[in-house]
Amino acid sequence: MADPDSLALLRVLVEAHAKPYEGTGSREPIMFLKHMGGAAFQHHALEEAPEADEALVEELHDQGLVDIDYRDHSFNITPTAHGRKVVEAHTRVLNPEPVADLKSVLDAIAAQAKAENKLSWTAVRPVLAALRSYWEAGGFSPHGIQLAAVITATPEEHEDLTIATIRALTAGDYLRETTDLAINDLPAEVELTERAHTVLDGWPGAAPDELAENLLAVLTAAVASERDPHRKRRLERVIETVRELGVSTAGEVLAKVLLGT
Repeated sequence: MADPDSLALLRVLVEAHAKPYEGTGSREPIMFLKHMGGAAFQHHALEEAPEADEALVEELHDQGLVDIDYRDHSFNITPTAHGRKVVEAHTRVLNPEPVADLKSVLDAIAAQAKAENKLSWTAVRPVLAALRSYWEAGGFSPHGIQLAAVITATPEEHEDLTIATIRALTAGDYLRETTDLAINDLPAEVELTERAHTVLDGWPGAAPDELAENLLAVLTAAVASERDPHRKRRLERVIETVRELGVSTAGEVLAKVLLGT
């Protein structure tokens, strides 16, 4: 439900219905009263009633978001379970507050911005790994990663790169959208796919070429963070060796060693 007017009204109805009536302790439906001068919502929890738009209420009903109990000159409105879930989902995915520290994600994006090929796997993998760590630090949400907080925290100069990276990871089946809601032309919520877990967490199923590309990405990140010049040079030599062998050959060797194929 993309209509902001419908969503705004639904949110008001859901929040009002959630507050029980003090006299009975039960939740009461919202009344829609029709009279000669027009119409109005009435409910004990509505301090400031929204504009009475009967067509909008009927639209919510047609979408299964509210139930309507019709009376002679009025009707009672009760949000459905689906309506409550829609409001809950909007609140969750559009919340700009992060669920954990975003420093590792922002650092990975900043490093990516300095890369010669910003969309190479070597540059992109650390961003995917940081998103996975952010999801873990946030408590392994079953809904996935809410991107509003990520985009909000991203410096303006890196925003376009971040959007392009998330699109590429989604197109490459490393991230999967979990909602039809969008933010900045991106799915507002994504989850890690099995393919992402193969390259980040060692799950079985990675193709030989992916194993080699992943090794190069990990080694490149290690070189960038290594302060010991001797160790840095040894890591660089390993990278040179893998590249000399070629991704395909190196991948086949890794597959035999790691996967027994």
